[in-house]
Amino acid sequence: MRIVYYLLVLFIGGSASAQLTARIDVSKKAPVISDKLFGMFMENLGNEDVGNLTDDCLWSELIDDRKFFYPIDDSEILVPKNRKEAINQWKIVGGATVEMDTQNPFVGKHSPKIITNPNVASGILQSGIALVKNKEYDGYIWIKATPGLEMEIQFNDGKDISSHKITPTSTYTKFFFGITASVDTKKATLYIVGRGEGNFHVGAVSLMPSDNIDGFRPDVVKLLKDLHSSQYRWGGNFISAYDWRDGVGDRDKRDPKYEYAWECLEDNDVGTPEMIRFCELIGVDLAMTVNTGFGDATSAANWVEYVNGDASTEMGKLRASHGHEKPWNIKMWCVGNESYGWWQLGHLPLQQYIIKHNMFVEKMLEKDPALILIGSGASIEEMTVTECAKRTDGKVIPEYLSDTDWSGGMLQKGQHLDYISEHFYCSVDERFDLGQAKYVKISEPLEDWTRRPANRIKSKSIAYDEYHKRIPGSEKVPVYLDEWTYYTNWVHPKPTLGVTIGHARGLNELFRHTDLFKMAGFTFATSCLSFTDVSADYNSTGLLFKLYQEKFGRIPVSVDGNSPQPNPKWPIGGDQPKENAGGNVYPLDIVAALTSDGKSITISVINPTEKAQKLTLDFGSARVNSKGKKYTISGTSIEARNIVNQKPEVSISESSVKNYKNLEIAPATISVLEFQLQ
Repeated sequence: MRIVYYLLVLFIGGSASAQLTARIDVSKKAPVISDKLFGMFMENLGNEDVGNLTDDCLWSELIDDRKFFYPIDDSEILVPKNRKEAINQWKIVGGATVEMDTQNPFVGKHSPKIITNPNVASGILQSGIALVKNKEYDGYIWIKATPGLEMEIQFNDGKDISSHKITPTSTYTKFFFGITASVDTKKATLYIVGRGEGNFHVGAVSLMPSDNIDGFRPDVVKLLKDLHSSQYRWGGNFISAYDWRDGVGDRDKRDPKYEYAWECLEDNDVGTPEMIRFCELIGVDLAMTVNTGFGDATSAANWVEYVNGDASTEMGKLRASHGHEKPWNIKMWCVGNESYGWWQLGHLPLQQYIIKHNMFVEKMLEKDPALILIGSGASIEEMTVTECAKRTDGKVIPEYLSDTDWSGGMLQKGQHLDYISEHFYCSVDERFDLGQAKYVKISEPLEDWTRRPANRIKSKSIAYDEYHKRIPGSEKVPVYLDEWTYYTNWVHPKPTLGVTIGHARGLNELFRHTDLFKMAGFTFATSCLSFTDVSADYNSTGLLFKLYQEKFGRIPVSVDGNSPQPNPKWPIGGDQPKENAGGNVYPLDIVAALTSDGKSITISVINPTEKAQKLTLDFGSARVNSKGKKYTISGTSIEARNIVNQKPEVSISESSVKNYKNLEIAPATISVLEFQLQ
């Protein structure tokens, strides 16, 4: 019924609400909106709903488990389990026998030794490889074999079978091969087979599209580059058990490891040099995250030296030996990830963690005194809704500056805080119930559940106002909101128009607090895309970031109105601030900013309702051209989605504004209006 009503209003017209007025004072300016507020967060690994964020979207490698972490056998069950959405397993073909060689592995703990069936071609295969018709692919294999054994690499794309004969020796040798796909398929099969009596060992296999850019997908590189995100944070839950040494040097010789945070395979193909190169390709700065979970301060300092040290230093020499003579000079470093979280590997109580943080920053700064360091924080509302406070001292809501107020403790005693990080994840259909101390299901209208991201940001702003009163000097520490989005029970909601409206309201709330929030990292960069193994495009959230980055101004100005937000429906605390976010032009969500050159005023107008709204813009004494432009994100319904290779259901349209004093804002839309100042 909700969607039907929305469509009636949108296409038949419907009656708009009473006139709303937004009073915009261009003389009252706030600190500038940093480009880094449009930043992104990237995690190497994810869970079932997003798969492996690197392998499934950024990285071009088509072969799963290419260094044979898992034994090759007939079992359908992977041990240890792999929570990645899908993994193509190696299988035995032709009656071969496979043993895992642990005495002389090529890489990792073991490599497969395949004993051939002398009567037929036999060996191993991997199916489920996605190919594009007429596209070229480059591959290679590290292999050794019994002298005289006839070896062959075969590729079956469902239409044609290509064959590449190789002549291995008794030592591991690298052989290259190439293919051109004859059909579009998701079910191509790679065969590695021998003919005759003997055995062969496979060390590593690789297959990538020939048009890859230093290993990365060119389509994804272009899409993410065009978002102009300014900065990415690389870290996340995986970092608390991550050894950076596993991700440097020859990729084929990097041991595949089990990733304990997300419980899946980490092949370590995308490590330090690759992630830095990726950020170079898309034109963003990189904030790297060190392991304060199972890691130690010396290891973190050595990573800094590996990245930033001169080639004469110990770690700089190691980097140079890996082919990177010049240091990368990455200056932004996050000290730990979600260190407050009971789920974080190596979690410590606050007072112990502060000691660890201080040990880390001291060692890291010895290697590079110019580092910009970001401490791991969590304000009152985050400690509440994650149950971290309750699990520590039994209190659902922490007291300020207690041992369950993580940000308060870090601001008091944490050293060298150039920034403090904050995270939040909120739900489209749940709220945190203070009485039950858990999330409960709830059905709310669009205007309420899309306010949830903004409410979390407002709650943090309120908390930091309190910190600034209680902790001398804390006002000098800006916030890096380096993870934020909708997320329920470790599952991302589908990126619908409604969800994107919620993200837009989150951005608007950040723009209201530019005195506090200087950087942000949306979860995840790849969440701006709809993608498959072979294609990608923007979803509606990608369109949002593209629109705001390109069309919204950078100098926030005051916006007031004639319709304040309603009082909170729920008890104050957790995900409910004492005042609802969204400004005083309810139910619209409006912020305004001058362009950097000061020649134009831009206004973001979000209508988070299923009813058209009448709006007047009042610029006071400022002289503003009455005619302007409007860029609007809209869709076919609240549930509209953009799915790659399908007709888009959400789009950006451009139109003219004839009179800013008489506007009608369509239901469920995100608009940026622009007017020139006279």
